[in-house]
Amino acid sequence: MHAKYHEWQTIFDFFKNHPVAMGSFATKYVNVDLINYNPEGKIRIRFSLMPQNISDELEPNTSKIIDRIKAIDAFIDAGYEVHINFSPVVVYDNWLKDYEYLFQMVDNYVDYQNEVKCEVIFLTHNENKHNYNLANNITGESLLWNTDIQENKISQYGGKNIRYKHNLKSEYIKQWINLHDRIINWNEIRYCFTLLLPLFIIL
Repeated sequence: MHAKYHEWQTIFDFFKNHPVAMGSFATKYVNVDLINYNPEGKIRIRFSLMPQNISDELEPNTSKIIDRIKAIDAFIDAGYEVHINFSPVVVYDNWLKDYEYLFQMVDNYVDYQNEVKCEVIFLTHNENKHNYNLANNITGESLLWNTDIQENKISQYGGKNIRYKHNLKSEYIKQWINLHDRIINWNEIRYCFTLLLPLFIIL
């Protein structure tokens, strides 16, 4: 979306030519136009990944997960540093089975396995956003708001958020990391925490 509305090459040029600073952004899109630009390793792209069936509900009108995975090698060849952004990680029935399939796809299609790291961000939702989604019939809300496994959390700005219960979240993280490391242990986890889900992307 930044590439659509902003002079992305001017932004990239700034980081490419800066002696210290490096640009980094997460995306749910595969923009092939960026491949024709050589950032000389000064731009990091973090492709956001989640199981496709969940992406269909939570990320409408974005690039397919398999296309994001296949783009990883292409962008590395073009001179980018590429990481994976597993975000947000949403817990639901059979979620680990879906992640097992996702990890297997990553293992099958990424050749630069010694270069690709990741960050992991578990879901935190917001009460105001929850009410907005309900009022506007946004799909996927049942995946995001499940008080049986979530607890209230007041943000530092006073917002009413909801996140996975502390004791459950610890187990969820353990299960996710164990599965990840069993299939793609080459994919170093840089950090893991919870995320306040932004507005849905509606195009």
